[in-house]
Amino acid sequence: MTDKSKNVSQAKDYPLIVEKDVQVPLRDGTVLYADIFRPDGGGERFPVIMNIGPYMKDKLWVPPPDLEEKANPYMNWETVNPLWWCPRGYALLRVDTRGSGKSPGKSEPSSYQEALDAYDCIEWVAKRPWCNGAVGTCGISYHAAFQWRVAGLQPPSLKCIMPWEGRADQYRDQAYHGGIFAMGFIATWHNRNTALHLLGKPRSYNPDSFHNDMLWHYMRNDLDSEYWRMASARWDRITVPLYSVGNWGGFSMHLRGNTEGYLCAASKHKKLRIHSGTHYHPFHSEEGRMDQLRWFDYWLKGVDTGILDEPPVKLEIRTGGSRERYPFR
Repeated sequence: MTDKSKNVSQAKDYPLIVEKDVQVPLRDGTVLYADIFRPDGGGERFPVIMNIGPYMKDKLWVPPPDLEEKANPYMNWETVNPLWWCPRGYALLRVDTRGSGKSPGKSEPSSYQEALDAYDCIEWVAKRPWCNGAVGTCGISYHAAFQWRVAGLQPPSLKCIMPWEGRADQYRDQAYHGGIFAMGFIATWHNRNTALHLLGKPRSYNPDSFHNDMLWHYMRNDLDSEYWRMASARWDRITVPLYSVGNWGGFSMHLRGNTEGYLCAASKHKKLRIHSGTHYHPFHSEEGRMDQLRWFDYWLKGVDTGILDEPPVKLEIRTGGSRERYPFR
């Protein structure tokens, strides 16, 4: 790291503003529901980190006790922690996709329609009076995969992305590994999310949520086609600054997306980081958060954190036999 790596936003004692169930209008008249977490800066304007996903914005994630970020009432699966980011001068937008959580509509996980919705959410939040007009995206897995698709649509207010362990080619990375249907993961994922939406409290406010026939569509489209291309990254159209983050242990679904993203995206400014560990510990580690903060400070706040002065590729080198974190090269 360079000496500039210390040029990052420092935590301030901002009061926290939490806006629940904010209605975000889309181009076709649909309304999605979102939560906004933002610092009260007394007129100061802040950049936004945005997420959209089907995991229910109101569903509390209780992390394991060894996570470097501690549990709090605002934690949500695979998304950034408001109690760490808002004091550093960032606002967070967390959106339920169509037909999930509190958002009405037809559920279409990982679809082209979802990319259009993400575009509209980005442009909507960029125009809020408390926003400085700059929006970035950051999140794990599903909250990474949507970034590839929306980046290809080039929303004007999207200034950078950081897909953390996120598939990019829906056919090759997720559904049909080597042409073989990945029934185990997909069926489990689909059944689990259907249960979370329809068994218990969420059903009371959105009784038809997560109705999508996803397994049928995935099996029906067993050969690569425009069905999959519409739901996948279009590398030649991704020009936004890109920090692609993979996990050596994420080989079964996400890692190929992150390496292909770094190699193939048309972005002039792009970086690649590959670590090891669980699906979420590195994301919430102090070291991981500093990479995130340096990236977003540079592109969303115009702070020279030195992150572009460093080598574009950062790899954790596993030498075997240790449960401790290995050094990066």
